[in-house]
Amino acid sequence: MTTGDRVGNGDRTAAVMHSTAAQLEETEAMLHRSAEAAPNETTRERLHALADRVTAEAKAIDARAECLADNDTSVG
Repeated sequence: MTTGDRVGNGDRTAAVMHSTAAQLEETEAMLHRSAEAAPNETTRERLHALADRVTAEAKAIDARAECLADNDTSVG
């Protein structure tokens, strides 16, 4: 495997990670909408908290993807 192949693989992995993070952000928005529609305050609070945790995980995945992309050329 050449360095160029490794860079390509890292770029593809980072792209998949960014896509996953974007999908999680969509899930977060859906959870917040569900929370607002919930008739029970406890349920609303739990759904909002879960949505916030999903957002935190999406941001962490995005950050790892950026690090992967930034460090990919040093593999070898």
